Amino acid sequence: MFSTNLNGNYNLWAMDLPHSFHYPLTTINQKSSLIHIDQDQIIATFEKDGDENHQLHYLPTSGGTPIPFLEKEAGSTCYHACFTGNQEMYYSTNHENPLLNIYKTDLPMGKTSLIHKGEKAPIVVAAASRDGSYVFTETYSNTHAAAFYQSGDKKIPLVPDPASPHMINDVFMTRDFVYFTTNYGEEFSYLASFNLSTYEFHPVFSLEKEEITSIQFNETSNSIFITSEKGVRDHLYGYDLSMGKGERIEIPCDIVKKIKMTKKGTLFLLGISADKTDTIFKRETDGKWTQLTNTKVLGVPEGSMIKPEIVHYESKDGLEIEALLFQPGKPNGYTILWPHGGPQQTERMKYRPLFQYLVHSGYTLFAPNFRGSKRYGASFEKMVERNWGDGPRHDCVAGMEWLIRKGLAEKGKIVAMGGSYGGYMSLLLAGRHPEYFSGIIDIFGISNLLTFLEKSPATWKPLMDQMVGNPERDYDKLVRDSPITYVDNMKSPMFIVHGKNDPRVKIEESESMVEQLTRRGIAVEFLVFDDEGHEFSKKRNEMQAYKGILRFLDKLTAGEVLTGM
Repeated sequence: MFSTNLNGNYNLWAMDLPHSFHYPLTTINQKSSLIHIDQDQIIATFEKDGDENHQLHYLPTSGGTPIPFLEKEAGSTCYHACFTGNQEMYYSTNHENPLLNIYKTDLPMGKTSLIHKGEKAPIVVAAASRDGSYVFTETYSNTHAAAFYQSGDKKIPLVPDPASPHMINDVFMTRDFVYFTTNYGEEFSYLASFNLSTYEFHPVFSLEKEEITSIQFNETSNSIFITSEKGVRDHLYGYDLSMGKGERIEIPCDIVKKIKMTKKGTLFLLGISADKTDTIFKRETDGKWTQLTNTKVLGVPEGSMIKPEIVHYESKDGLEIEALLFQPGKPNGYTILWPHGGPQQTERMKYRPLFQYLVHSGYTLFAPNFRGSKRYGASFEKMVERNWGDGPRHDCVAGMEWLIRKGLAEKGKIVAMGGSYGGYMSLLLAGRHPEYFSGIIDIFGISNLLTFLEKSPATWKPLMDQMVGNPERDYDKLVRDSPITYVDNMKSPMFIVHGKNDPRVKIEESESMVEQLTRRGIAVEFLVFDDEGHEFSKKRNEMQAYKGILRFLDKLTAGEVLTGM
């Protein structure tokens, strides 16, 4: 089973293997973030038109209309759920507490009980055992999340010093050990274990400058499948626990979005590449991969997708920055700078229909992984904390200068375009470095850090102090780093897109920017979707936005006056 927008809207779909024919299970047109089969029913989460309130539901395995697990959890979010194998579910939700609580549900009885309250920081259950013990994380910032083993009234940290900043990325419990990925004491995450008898922490397996991020335990072979992330690409490894040895496994894609091991030991992989859409693969007993879903984009000739070049350049202070460079067959002289979202994310070798659409239309596209991006080590990632408007901005400017020196861009013929933090950075660049740009495209972006912090979701607020800043302590810096502060410097026409249900960046962020630009007489087109949140969940809306973006860009290249749009 999988959640996809194959028919234009997100629904649950299924395949009855070995047959690869896929069919819909739901028709509610809503996205799911968690799917689990329990006996004769499906347990899944669904949001509502992009509000990101993923509430638990259940429905028969034959499909139908999902029914909410608990009506009182409506409008809340289930952050994670774990299933023990004896029809018990542990899950974390914020319906009674912005710092989250952990609940336990007896699935046959339909009885739910509160077992753990979040008090210091948001808590999320990470793994659970048949004996009633479980592992949960406490998240203090985007780069510090400690994990604890809870057995009865005993709460034991998985690492020797939980107060030391580190991350726990994935957790798996066996009868004797907890296996997990962490960067505790290191720059890059590695595989570690926690002995459930002695409570000892032990590093197990690490890779040179690769982030080990997810694990799947194969009980029949006493081995672990491991995914790692290295900059813009992923890798897969098999680690034999008996031999203490790991080896790399070739994969049929650039990025591993998820791996899943069945009880019989079959490995499935959901992967994506820069020139191929999401695809599900099955690993056969001979080690070869069988493709289960069709990646062909209708109407697009096979092999016509453009794969980017991986490039490197030095920033203002000498820091090396990795970037993706998409070059069209027939460049039209205009270059798009794409600052990614997050900001602690990474632009990677994954398929983006917008990129292919614009590059095929003649635009060069440049996507730098500025300081603060994930997958380049803990120190690199922390560089953006409380520093949203300086370091990453200079990295983007250095990237544009590199393009200009290489003859891949021309000053005044660059368009900054990004979503979320990328929208924020595009707006900030427009106000602080207007001489580079002929236009700006802001998708779900932030215009004012103070109002963004004020209206951020309650569960996020404990993390924002470290991530962005404190409105009282850092007031002057937050004003200095807000795009709205520099609106009088902005010169370029703008295309701004926002979802009315956006829970992360409220639509007021775009509304205030549009108001200020209009006051100054700068041409701005404002596209609002009433049934979207912080991303596109409906293909018709995504296509409308992309067509609008290309129309905006083509007017720029044609030299048309963008007024009254």
